[in-house]
Amino acid sequence: MIRALSKLHPQWTFTGLSAACIYQYEHSHALHNGTVSIASTKESNKHDNKNLHRIYAHPSTKRYRYRGVPVTSPAHTLINCASLPFDKALSIYDSALRRNHTTKLEVETMMIQTVCNEQAVTALLQHANPLRENGGESWTYVHMMQLGYAEPLFQVNFDNPDNPGIPYRVDFCWKLHDGQIIVVEYDGVAKYKDASNPHRASLKAKLEYERRRDQHLKEAGVTSINHLFYEDVADLQRLNILLREAKVPQIR
Repeated sequence: MIRALSKLHPQWTFTGLSAACIYQYEHSHALHNGTVSIASTKESNKHDNKNLHRIYAHPSTKRYRYRGVPVTSPAHTLINCASLPFDKALSIYDSALRRNHTTKLEVETMMIQTVCNEQAVTALLQHANPLRENGGESWTYVHMMQLGYAEPLFQVNFDNPDNPGIPYRVDFCWKLHDGQIIVVEYDGVAKYKDASNPHRASLKAKLEYERRRDQHLKEAGVTSINHLFYEDVADLQRLNILLREAKVPQIR
C-alpha cells in the first residue's frame, strides 16, 4: 500500500510506523489498522482519507529514500513511533539500533529539534538495547520491567561442547551474588510449529536440540533454565508467577 501511494503521491514522505515498515524494523502486526502515516507541515483536513495520518514535520525536515520509498530519517522515524504503546514501540527502537541505522545520541538530538512527546522518547531510549535479537525479546523485557524484575544481562555466551566455535547465547540472564545463574528464554511458538520449509529440522529434532542445549547450560553452571511462550508473556499475572517460580530477582 505504501509503495502504491508513494507512486500516486510522490511528494509524500512516510514516517512513524509506515517508515518503520519500509526500514524493516521489527514490530507487532497488531499495530496495523490500515492507517498510513506521512510527515506533513499541515494538519489533517476534511478532504483527507480517514486512514491518512499526518504527523507534523518542520518544512526543513530532510527526506530520505529507502528501498525506493521516501521516508523520514531513522532517528525521526523513531521519534514519531514513540506515540505507539511502549511495549510495542521498544522493539522498533531496538531493531533500529541493532541495524546500526541510528544512535541514541542522534535520536536525542532530533528530539530537541522536534515537536514530540519527549517523556515517551526519553523512556524508550533509556530502555532500548540492540542486544535483544527480536521483537519478542523486547516485548518480554518490557513486561518483566513492568512487574518489577531486575535488569537482566542479554545474550550471554555459554560453552557449546557440540560446536565450540558457536557458543550458546541465552536471551535473559541473571547472575546472583550467591553464585546462582538464572536463564530465561523467549521461545514464542514459531520455531516449533513452522513446517513451511521442508529443509527445517523436524519437531522431534528441535525438541532434542533444546533438551541437549539445556543440559549443556546446566553443566556450564546455569542453575535454572525457563522457557517462556507468547501466552506466558501476554498474561502478566501468569508471567509473574512463572518468574517468581524461576526465582528471578525483583527490585520491588
